[in-house]
Amino acid sequence: MLVTPHFTSDEFAQPSGRGFNRAAYPTDWIASRLKPLCEQLEVIRAALPTGSMVKIGSGYRSEGYNRALPGTARLSQHVQGLAADIVVPGVAPADVHALVLKLYAEKAIRIGGLGYYARTDVAPGFVHVDIRPGVRLARWNGSPRREEVG
Repeated sequence: MLVTPHFTSDEFAQPSGRGFNRAAYPTDWIASRLKPLCEQLEVIRAALPTGSMVKIGSGYRSEGYNRALPGTARLSQHVQGLAADIVVPGVAPADVHALVLKLYAEKAIRIGGLGYYARTDVAPGFVHVDIRPGVRLARWNGSPRREEVG
């Protein structure tokens, strides 16, 4: 289902693996959670170099799937359907992170969480964006583990 011009609900589905079946993004959350998230991702996409694509590495996760991933937050915004880990092919994750932070500072986007995961020898880097409620932007840095990618 097309949610915004460049994002579909299917991109945010939980993948199969770790003993879990693929799980669609909950349909009753699309209007209230996924659409607002995708609207912010559209702003990010528009600010990138022309022709850039925003790929969703991880979107919705069930509680069980999230617990099966090492090092994930127990109260992950992915479980609430409010988060996306993104990669922009051809653009370094550090540059994507800097762009998102700039857009936030300019009040061009409304996000609640921003994480940066640097590339390692076992995993590519990515940027976490979420629309959790709150007054302050939650920020962190980390390194993806092989188990978190995919």
